[in-house]
Amino acid sequence: MLTLYYVSATVLQSWRIQKACSKIAEHLAHPSSIAFYTLQAGSDDGFDPALASSELCGNRNAAKVTDILWLHANQRGCCLRPRQTLHITPWISFPPAPSLLPFSYAPDTITPVSTPTEADVPRRQRVSLSAPDEGRMQLLLEAHIEPLQRPSSEDTIAIRLEDYGKLIAWKIDSHLAVLIETDVEHFTQLLITTFLRNNLCINDQLPLLRIESVQREGDPQPFELLAKHLKRQSRISVGLDKDGWKKHMEDLRAVGVLAHQATEFEYQRNRSEGRTKSDPITHVHHPTSEVVAKAVAVVEPTNKAYLSPARMAEACLKPEAKGPPTKPPPTKGDDKPTPVKSGEKPITGKDDSRLTPTKGESKPSDLQKLAAAQQQKIEGVQVSPFKPPTLTKPPILSKFDEPAKISDQLTKPRKSFEAVKTLNSPLSSRAAPLRPVLQRNKDSLQDAKPLNVLVYSDSASSRESTLATIQQLLECNVYTIYPLMPQQVAQKYWMEQTALLVVCGSVAPGIGQILVDYFLQGGKLLSLCSDILHFVLPNYRTAEVREHELVQFSYDKWQRVKMMHHIFCYHPSPVKKHFSTDSEESAKSHSRKPSMELKDLAGHNHNLDVQVLGTEETWNTPSLILAKNLQSGGQAVFSQVHLEMNPSEFESDETMHFILKQNDRTRLEIFADLLGKYLDMQVRGGEGADQPQSGVVYKHAYFLGRYEAKFELLEKLRLRCSGSDNVIATPNLTMKFCGKDDKPPIANNNVLPILIHSCPEDFSTVDYFDKLKTEQIGRLVIYAPVVSSSMHLINNLELINGLAVLPVQQTSGVGRRNNQWLSPPGCAMFSLQLHLAMDSALGSRMPLLQHLIGTAIVNSLRGHEQYGVLDISLKWPNDIYANGNQKIGGLVINTTLQGSQAIVNIGSGINLDNSKPTVCINDLIREYNARVPNKKLPILKYEILIAMIFNEIERLLLEVQIGDFDSFYDLYYSLWLHSGQSIRINLKNDQEQEAEIVGIDDFGFLKVKLPSGTIEIVQPDGNSFDMLKGLIIPKYQ
Repeated sequence: MLTLYYVSATVLQSWRIQKACSKIAEHLAHPSSIAFYTLQAGSDDGFDPALASSELCGNRNAAKVTDILWLHANQRGCCLRPRQTLHITPWISFPPAPSLLPFSYAPDTITPVSTPTEADVPRRQRVSLSAPDEGRMQLLLEAHIEPLQRPSSEDTIAIRLEDYGKLIAWKIDSHLAVLIETDVEHFTQLLITTFLRNNLCINDQLPLLRIESVQREGDPQPFELLAKHLKRQSRISVGLDKDGWKKHMEDLRAVGVLAHQATEFEYQRNRSEGRTKSDPITHVHHPTSEVVAKAVAVVEPTNKAYLSPARMAEACLKPEAKGPPTKPPPTKGDDKPTPVKSGEKPITGKDDSRLTPTKGESKPSDLQKLAAAQQQKIEGVQVSPFKPPTLTKPPILSKFDEPAKISDQLTKPRKSFEAVKTLNSPLSSRAAPLRPVLQRNKDSLQDAKPLNVLVYSDSASSRESTLATIQQLLECNVYTIYPLMPQQVAQKYWMEQTALLVVCGSVAPGIGQILVDYFLQGGKLLSLCSDILHFVLPNYRTAEVREHELVQFSYDKWQRVKMMHHIFCYHPSPVKKHFSTDSEESAKSHSRKPSMELKDLAGHNHNLDVQVLGTEETWNTPSLILAKNLQSGGQAVFSQVHLEMNPSEFESDETMHFILKQNDRTRLEIFADLLGKYLDMQVRGGEGADQPQSGVVYKHAYFLGRYEAKFELLEKLRLRCSGSDNVIATPNLTMKFCGKDDKPPIANNNVLPILIHSCPEDFSTVDYFDKLKTEQIGRLVIYAPVVSSSMHLINNLELINGLAVLPVQQTSGVGRRNNQWLSPPGCAMFSLQLHLAMDSALGSRMPLLQHLIGTAIVNSLRGHEQYGVLDISLKWPNDIYANGNQKIGGLVINTTLQGSQAIVNIGSGINLDNSKPTVCINDLIREYNARVPNKKLPILKYEILIAMIFNEIERLLLEVQIGDFDSFYDLYYSLWLHSGQSIRINLKNDQEQEAEIVGIDDFGFLKVKLPSGTIEIVQPDGNSFDMLKGLIIPKYQ
């Protein structure tokens, strides 16, 4: 009987593996990625592509979920398109097995069990993969860096990754990332053993977070070469106690720092040799095979949105072709892709004196030798660490290497475009005022929409530190602060609306060229210990400094401040006398403003003035440098001290932590001074860190509405309550409904007491309910003076149709795709829960709902007998604009399916009485009253506007639910900005073409007419800066 059961279980397991293999192979036959990942307990991403793909992937922001494969508790599995790319140049290869770095793993071979007569039995491979031309693939795995102290269950067994593929490379930051090479069968077995069996534990008992198939770009740094420059490793055994594991982590991070140094030195060496487009690009890995369907030809998208960092480097470094392809590379200094100063001699191969060390120059460091050795290994030529080879023949590029005119696209300036005349809308009687649709330039940004502050970093921990410090220093409700990912950099849509770009750490060549181009076009740039300095000031040479070195530096009134220094310090090159560090003139050079010349991506020259703002005393080198662009007005500050690092990051070193904590206030003061004085940013209190920050005072919320309706909802929620205290806990907020005799808990960011029988003093229930004419929407209200996010009150809960949350102030508002939502005082905000039957008229066109809500908000004013004169319109898909070019509102919608019903949570905000960051409705009213004094409009009250919006939402819902979509479309087109507008779209062959917007389809996507007369449906490409940029014709359904 047991034998029969075992056979049945074996057959069933075999069938599951074959079924999973078939499903995965089906998706991998196309340019797709398979991603299985875990979320934090209690959270729900709704399969957001930004979370489904790893942040290490270069084209993460272009990812779209095309199929859901797994959903269990906080575990997710899905298919993503396009295939996600992973650039591994700064990663580290695995030492020969067996090894303990970065974790314990076994030998590649296994000795079979043998008898004394079988002593010569050969070893067999631990894992046998399919042939390279039969479906090899790469997997990215991420794990926590803290091992499990004990398995979470008796069934949890550590999975050894070496049993499922070949270990390729690793990287450590806030998590451990590992790249392995495997095949479809072993990939499927790995998924079944881990996610499908809830066994998320790998080597060294590390908790597994993600498995994702990727396309590899580049080659890792060889561990064998890095190891020569490292101290003796502390780990000598498999088992480690807590202190031993901590030292092991420090060793791994030291290897990571060394890999970044080697990558930077290698890149700088290539630049110093004057490599052009015909030089071999190092660290570019071209897979020898792809997992493709044998009977289907699949073309990998070549859209610039999908460029990997390595490809972007090649594309950006290619000058515009003006001759036949066989033309030899130019040797003139002006034709070099890297910035050069006027007057410098061009590189001429062997005769270039800079290629051989002179008497006055220092000898190469160990890391320079390391980079040279790595270069020798890759190029396969004999290379001396002291003299690079002279390349006489350009390499032969395969069709896989050709960038397909990407250079032209990346170098095309996109600062502004012509005004496009708006045609009459379909409903002429309600048409918006005619005006040109304009794209703004940097001189008019402050009045358009809240300006962005973007932080680019190759390290997740560094990015988080920088974001936190920037948010601490900048004025509240003025800027939206976001991380900037490599894929977003390549798209360039972020440039027009960015007030400040902050760059940390290492920057790939192609990325660096684009970031510098932003500065050359007039942008403000802050470099925090980043090698982007090489792109702007190429005449600065690099010297090594020990990692985590404490130095003293002075800037302005702040003298002898002890701070953390970058792993490199920068010395001005002695080639220019006024930059000399080896003469007495060095001390005087700080007051000078040497001029430099730099070229942007379009080939235009820019003159820069360079000034040293601060110096560190240990090495007597510049620590703070200012570069001004004399043509465009762009300004850049380069800091070689870690202004972004909080002392708490060094708590493990008591001495260092104590010193940094003593100087922390000074650190923030210097940071704020640089932001305000040189980068034109608004800092808190006008003096940054000198002013104490005002704290948020949390208050009770109020449950408003008919007595019977309130207790009907409370009765419905009783099953969700904890005990008999009317306490409801959600992942982000704990709410307690308090009766007359209940003592409310103290309100804070995570706890919200809601009073059932009281009314607020700062909200007129009389004005609100007198104006409200609805049957359901807005009839029950939770009024919250201060709350983290109004969406937290309705997410993860099934309440009643029409329940509204009205916040006055939000501390953590979240917009579309988790964008930051500014909530300044005076903004009219609301969240609303709707229940829609999936078999209803609107339920079958659910994506139209966001357009209906936006239409209702705008038409509540435009359709009003008095306020209809205000120039307020819709921008596709969900923004509200005033005067055609000033954003004053927006909305976000989250939908959850429960059986045959959709629970729709809507969040919206519109500037009512806040003049910053752009303009508000009451400003428009005051301007109108000044122009037309005999027809003065009354200033709008918050309660009145919210009631007007709810009235219009319910009216439009009733209209479309009976099938009258034509009336809705007529109204929508009369209120939007885009009728007849010309835009540029990306075609399937990766070319841009002009198209005219003609409307939206049944699901809210834009319909455009091509010059040929063809009507196409286009959708956003995933960029979160301007959804009207980079529109694409879907390449798949």
